[in-house]
Amino acid sequence: MQHRVTLHDGAEIAYHDLGSGPPVLLIHGFVGTARTHMGLLIDDLSRDHRIIAPDLRGYGASRPPNRTFPPDFYQRDATDMAELLDLIQPGPAVVMGFSDGGESALILAASRPDVLRGVVAWGVSGVMSQAMVNAVQDWLPATAWVERRPSWRQEIIELHGSEQFEAIIEGWVHAAQAIAASGGDICFQTASRIRCPALLINGDGERNNLPSDVQRLAATIPNCRLEFVTNSGHAIQEDQPEELIRLIRQFLAQLAL
Repeated sequence: MQHRVTLHDGAEIAYHDLGSGPPVLLIHGFVGTARTHMGLLIDDLSRDHRIIAPDLRGYGASRPPNRTFPPDFYQRDATDMAELLDLIQPGPAVVMGFSDGGESALILAASRPDVLRGVVAWGVSGVMSQAMVNAVQDWLPATAWVERRPSWRQEIIELHGSEQFEAIIEGWVHAAQAIAASGGDICFQTASRIRCPALLINGDGERNNLPSDVQRLAATIPNCRLEFVTNSGHAIQEDQPEELIRLIRQFLAQLAL
């Protein structure tokens, strides 16, 4: 069973809240939910931590409203997560995010140091690379997914509703184009403000979050460790789940959590 909070603008956020101990906030990525992207961590970390795992606005159980992608959606999601923490008051948390959720986790760490004691992000780079923009051009038109990506299309529809499938795909592509056109920054420019310990993890098989970009991002965060996981692509929780858990557990132990 998920809990719900209403944000100041009327949007509702559904979230899992289970376990006890030091709080951990988990933020899923593009077209995911807390359970589909973060189920591994929910199950493992809830043994000795309080896990707060929301569906981001417009995704999964956090509807209505439907998902939108203004160019500042990463910042919007970070603001939503800060408000969630302000509302439920779990105490200083470690935030962990994957992909889009990882970028928002880093923005949250930079903007609200008062609510966090650590940040972990994987599948991130801090910028919208041209490689990423070029790759997602093939997502358009969304109507072509019936033939090109039927399985992923069906998964998105089952999680988020058929009525918003095309808007989600086209919205993300257009947001990526707008971010790239304005210089490409997602969280790189603010990352130097992160004062809590940080762990960045990327797969060595990442195609569009370029190694040079994540290395540059890690270098600008004052207290940051960067790990590349071998034999893994973007979704480390699927490709190398045991290694992801090991790295996260090691990071929490260093925080004495």
